[in-house]
Amino acid sequence: MIKNIVFDMGNVLMSYDPKEMLKHYTNETSELKLLLNEIFQSVEWLQFDRGIIDKDTLKLIVSERVPDSLKQISFEILDNWYQYVFPIEQMGDVIDSLKEKKFNLYILSNVSSDFHLFKNRIPSINKFDGIFLSSDWKLLKPEKEIYQTFYSYFKLNPAECFFIDDMPANIESAKLSGMEGYIFKKDFEQLMNVLNSI
Repeated sequence: MIKNIVFDMGNVLMSYDPKEMLKHYTNETSELKLLLNEIFQSVEWLQFDRGIIDKDTLKLIVSERVPDSLKQISFEILDNWYQYVFPIEQMGDVIDSLKEKKFNLYILSNVSSDFHLFKNRIPSINKFDGIFLSSDWKLLKPEKEIYQTFYSYFKLNPAECFFIDDMPANIESAKLSGMEGYIFKKDFEQLMNVLNSI
């Protein structure tokens, strides 16, 4: 019996589109591609999400890789990227509905400590029973260890949990750990049909 609904954050609770973020800083295709690669698609961004490097270290590394003309822009992006992460408002209704049905609700997300700068914009954030951030635990989805640590910390039975994430690899890894899940593609009608069937 499912008792706990577990939410990813990026593109489930909050929109996250680095390509769109970068358009606030430049319209040059070559610069967009370079900044995307050197910031959001970099190994260091993953290390930032894992919590093993801090923002200042990330900024220094990125600044050493981009042309001089983009150094200041790269600093601005890293200081302000979270301002372009917006709530997916319809998810608030989903969360409210689940809470009315007495489900326990959790967040399990790959995210840096910058989470604390925008967490209050997450739909119905006050309805969640627990929040598990990759950067707090030095772990990342889809590593099996993050799921096991999540269950252990909140004393959850994975067979009683259902996971909503936009990344197939994360859902697959969750299933291997014993937690069923659903790949969310912003189809709210389908999501509600799935949730109503569990």
